[in-house]
Amino acid sequence: MQFGYHIAKKLSFKTQQTFTKTVTLLAIIAVSISVSVVILSFGILLGFKKEIREKVKGYAGDINVTRYQLASGNETNLFDIDSAFITKTKNDPAIESIYPFIHKAGILKSDSTLEGIIFKGVPANFNFYFYQKHLVWGKIPIYSDTSDSYDILISEYTATILDLDTGDRVDLYFIDQADVRRRKPKICGVFNTGLREFDKQFAIADLRSIQRIVDQTYTQAGGYQINIKDANSTPEIQDQLSKLLDYTYAIQTMQDLYPTMFQWLDIVDTNVLVIIILMSIVAIINIITMLLILIIERIPMIGILKSMGASSSKIGSIFNWQGGFILFGGLLLGNIIALGLAHLQKKYTIIQLNPDTYYMDAVPFHLPYDYLVYINLIALLVCFIFTYIPIRLIHRIQPVQSIQFS
Repeated sequence: MQFGYHIAKKLSFKTQQTFTKTVTLLAIIAVSISVSVVILSFGILLGFKKEIREKVKGYAGDINVTRYQLASGNETNLFDIDSAFITKTKNDPAIESIYPFIHKAGILKSDSTLEGIIFKGVPANFNFYFYQKHLVWGKIPIYSDTSDSYDILISEYTATILDLDTGDRVDLYFIDQADVRRRKPKICGVFNTGLREFDKQFAIADLRSIQRIVDQTYTQAGGYQINIKDANSTPEIQDQLSKLLDYTYAIQTMQDLYPTMFQWLDIVDTNVLVIIILMSIVAIINIITMLLILIIERIPMIGILKSMGASSSKIGSIFNWQGGFILFGGLLLGNIIALGLAHLQKKYTIIQLNPDTYYMDAVPFHLPYDYLVYINLIALLVCFIFTYIPIRLIHRIQPVQSIQFS
């Protein structure tokens, strides 16, 4: 092994410029580009999935429990809040939280504009982390279990359309057949999640204030929003909930509620898979081609070593080491390029997106450490296996032929 390593090191890294050194450098650059594209593809795909999942979860939770209804729409059939069901669900170690909510359609009216919007009534113990994260200005409302609050959160889109700001009071109308109820809520905060489709439709209000519109007893809800600690356990939790509730309840995951978004992610999955396969093929072809060039260029040296008694396997170890130098150099440089670009994108949002199309305003990147390790190990293993294809050529080279070749 030392024999092959020392000769490969001399050929690839000696100070003076040589053909072998140039080819090795070009091969490292080619492999690094392939590796960086694969890392970026994985990171962007996982980033899209993470961002969309977190945003949809922030709006709707992992699971929604509602009453079945014949008509489709954002408003759901009301039912009495079941405290026993909430307590039992909370005690499940796999459940992060459960909140009753009501969706109620209303009309916001400013001096010049009317805007239809769905108000989501949430309870006093609701976790506002998602809205705090995406708060543009203002503050998060504080709700109480004992008194009604008319502080609301609206999206930046709605605030711009109606020319509203925090501290403003706005006319709000709830229309139920011939009955019109007017409220004058105060805007305490403005958020922008990047999910324009949701931002256009929804605003956040106190559950008690919405319950007052539909009932005077504060016992009604339109559904339960359930968040789960581990998203992978969603099917099991869904099955458990179905055993606790009767057939009149619909238990829907976020994928059931918003299938279009997740179908779009499936398309992205396919595109990324194609890119990864193509880049892997390119990297393998580069390795094979470069090693073939190096072997052909060193045929005289191979002949001399064979005439001195060196076996084909020992000579092959030289080119194995050269392939290893190319692979390790390409992986190192590819990781630096990919992670450097990802850092710049996260910090400066260089590549921006249209939120109406992509559900976010910038290209995301999320790559857990274990994914990064697996990508590098698989790339190293696959490419190293294919280095044996050109090295097989060495067994066919005879000393006499190499002298004639020189």
